[in-house]
Amino acid sequence: MRSAPRSGYKEVSGDGYLKRIVLEAEDIGVKGTLLQEVQFIAGDKVAFHFHKVTREIFFCLQGPAPFVINGQPVVMNEGDCLVCEPEDVHGNPVIKNDFRILVLKVGFKEADTVWLE
Repeated sequence: MRSAPRSGYKEVSGDGYLKRIVLEAEDIGVKGTLLQEVQFIAGDKVAFHFHKVTREIFFCLQGPAPFVINGQPVVMNEGDCLVCEPEDVHGNPVIKNDFRILVLKVGFKEADTVWLE
């Protein structure tokens, strides 16, 4: 058994979001995995981007959680799950409400993100 109390999460600020690293590959025991909680704040935005090889699995903790993926608006509600495949272009051009998601990164590689804006 492994425990990861919230008080021990590493926080990383980005443009339009705050990431809390919940578990890294060595914690999970699977190379190339990362679990993070991401908080988005109303009024911010996240530039469009994609990942070359990383697959992201989003689980909505607090919604609604709006995204644009491959030019298509998608809204996740609490408990919804979405798989963002490598090279799927995604972002949040206008964040209208606060929301939080869990993101499981599979096949995670450093410097894998390509920002388009």
